[in-house]
Amino acid sequence: MTRHVSAQVDGFKACLGGEELKRACATLSGALISGKLPVRQTSGGNTSRGRGAGTAPLIALAEDADLHVRELAFAARQYAVATAEQPDDYDALYNHGLVLQELSGKLQPASAEQAAMLQQACSRYEAALLLKPSSHAALYNWGVALSDLARAVKQSSPAEAVAALHLASQKYAESLQLHPRNPQALNNWGLVLQELSSDARDWLERDALVRSAMDKFRLALRSRPDFDRGCYNLGTVFYTFAMALQSDTDAPASRQAKDLSVRTLLAVAAQYICLAHALQPAKEIYRKSLSVVRQMLPLPFLRAGYLTAPRSRSIGTVTETYRRDWFVLDHRSLRQASSMEASLSTAGAGVLSSSSGQRAAAPGVSASAAAAGVAGGDDEPLVLALAELLAVRRCAEPSLPEGGGLWVSTAGVPTGVYLVADDADAADAWVDALVLCQHLVGSHCSEALEEALAPTPAKRKQSAALAM
Repeated sequence: MTRHVSAQVDGFKACLGGEELKRACATLSGALISGKLPVRQTSGGNTSRGRGAGTAPLIALAEDADLHVRELAFAARQYAVATAEQPDDYDALYNHGLVLQELSGKLQPASAEQAAMLQQACSRYEAALLLKPSSHAALYNWGVALSDLARAVKQSSPAEAVAALHLASQKYAESLQLHPRNPQALNNWGLVLQELSSDARDWLERDALVRSAMDKFRLALRSRPDFDRGCYNLGTVFYTFAMALQSDTDAPASRQAKDLSVRTLLAVAAQYICLAHALQPAKEIYRKSLSVVRQMLPLPFLRAGYLTAPRSRSIGTVTETYRRDWFVLDHRSLRQASSMEASLSTAGAGVLSSSSGQRAAAPGVSASAAAAGVAGGDDEPLVLALAELLAVRRCAEPSLPEGGGLWVSTAGVPTGVYLVADDADAADAWVDALVLCQHLVGSHCSEALEEALAPTPAKRKQSAALAM
């Protein structure tokens, strides 16, 4: 589905991992320059090409105009010799795989030569893991190589591509068992699952794969809130899922329910893409994507919706009482919305109570508050300043009202405030938004978010009219 959106919407493109691979290859290049990587020669004085190193692609790459490419081609030939002479050398096998994988990116995309080099890289990782089964790095990079191989053979051999993706998913899972919550592995695993969803047999299988991909991206960004690519990819998977739902006539939902679900999914997609842009405002891909989805935000807020929250005067007491109110989140705080803020946040995006797409009544004094004789102003509105947030996480407290629970600890209330969203999906979106906004404010990098949420001229006129 990512491919579908990339072809139609300028700016949408999945960001792949690879920092570890690039760092490793840079180290290898440095070893060549410094002379730390020995040059093995034949008795005739010529450099030995070793097993698999005399292929035409390597010969061509060894004469490339780019010095870095020539160094890597030379390293590949040396590692081929080393692994032929010492097949039980884990480091040589692993580094050979890294170099071949990097060099494959210099060949013609989707060519037979590129696929063959990636297959050889996979065989190097497989051999290395026989010697060191606990190497999460070899498992991770094997997964990356398999993902690259799937793209290389997708047109010529779709079945082989799907098999490579399934195996890549397995390798990422095994890598994470050894190195839990590695954001790179989680992000790449999510991309593999997202790609597999585009070839799903039916809507139920697609839904399961997409939701699993969302879980991986979400774990990645919660493990490292500054991981902008995981945040961006989570936004794109919501966007592509919304587009697929909109165009799929077999989706098990009525037209009205489907339309509401699509709108909600698009608003959540906009939330993550906006946050990715705020994390890295200089990235062109994020800026372009934000220009596409910005209108789907409940501007001038990042997120808006119903939360069941304790009345401010009862927080922390044995008689803590809850009521369902409309909340808004911007670059300053999560707060119970005023009448004007409620009108602003619902005018453009529509009123959706949850990610399930159920339509809610217009925000105002909650039914529970009215029943208790609260007229909106009888209790102080709940405000959680982002600068005071200490921790945010999902929770499953059985004493809470029905819905998706979240717990927010602040400097003022370190024991925490419990909030309840209408369902688990909405609770996850609230937690992600709060975690990332907390990171931006704590890192003194919230200016880009503030700018992205700034109202348009038309919105400013509407705000002024409501204030009169």
